[in-house]
Amino acid sequence: MKEYYIGVDIGGTWIRIAIATRDGSIIEKTVKKTPREGDRYTIANLIIETIKTSLNKYVESVKAIGIGTAGPMDLALGAVINAPNIPIRTFELAKPIQDVLKKSVIMANDCVTAVWGEKTFGLGKKYENVVYITISTGIGGGIIVNDLLLLGKMGNAHEIGHMVVDVSGKMRCGCGGYGHWEAYASGANIPKYASLLLEMWSLSDVEKESQIYKAYRDNTLSSELIYSIAKEGDKLALRIINEINKYNIAGFENVVNLYDPEIVIVGGSVALKNKELVIDRIREGLKKSPGIVTSLPRIEPTVFEDDIVLMGAIALAAYPPQNLVKALKYLQTL
Repeated sequence: MKEYYIGVDIGGTWIRIAIATRDGSIIEKTVKKTPREGDRYTIANLIIETIKTSLNKYVESVKAIGIGTAGPMDLALGAVINAPNIPIRTFELAKPIQDVLKKSVIMANDCVTAVWGEKTFGLGKKYENVVYITISTGIGGGIIVNDLLLLGKMGNAHEIGHMVVDVSGKMRCGCGGYGHWEAYASGANIPKYASLLLEMWSLSDVEKESQIYKAYRDNTLSSELIYSIAKEGDKLALRIINEINKYNIAGFENVVNLYDPEIVIVGGSVALKNKELVIDRIREGLKKSPGIVTSLPRIEPTVFEDDIVLMGAIALAAYPPQNLVKALKYLQTL
């Protein structure tokens, strides 16, 4: 009998669910809107129902289910706790799914899941020291040091988006803290930071004619608009992006110095849709940085694009890291 594995990616906007073989080949994939409201079981129930309906013909042959979700989380309980970028901020996840489907559920933060996917199936295969960074709705990371997946006491040893990059604390993060990297350079917060800059700056008459300034005045400023107009050469948009990239470069400097990676793999919609304005600028900034205390790693975009967390979830299910399994106390109830 053929063996199958289910991967689940839970984000602030979409939940992606896929059935795959042990080598990471996706057979079928389905996408659902992340519920905007509900109780602590709403998300788990949606995943159970989707698996039962869309993937029912495979369920009997499924060996395990892997889940990557935005956090923070309590790994021992298999729960998400006060996630800033998911509408239902606190919810139970792994155990309800495991109890109903009678399959082992291996769960981790989405970026931890992604770095395990890169290590198992992607650009991280030949390296022992791998970092994955997403610049998307939020900013997050997953870290492998000397082939060990870093977890921490509750599974939150990777929350790099909440490192302080501005001690003046001009911007407040979705978590409630001030000065966090995510507050300046994530998709959800770029319009807020851009608006602050436009309030602070003395603008020329030419800059006031920019579509960016008009959107700011109309309260319609978005990350997508800023980057798309920047690609057309708009000077005000490029000026804003230069400020955002100061924090991106600072974040990457911290990560490189903290974890000494051989490769940093970058994902997330903000980075992947704007590689020249984000990833290339980070590479340039790190090369010029006098504060890197180790040799520079490779910095590459993920080849899995939107499926990176799905690939990681499949990797968790098919090749679960043993320190993660040990942390998932709810597995003992299966």
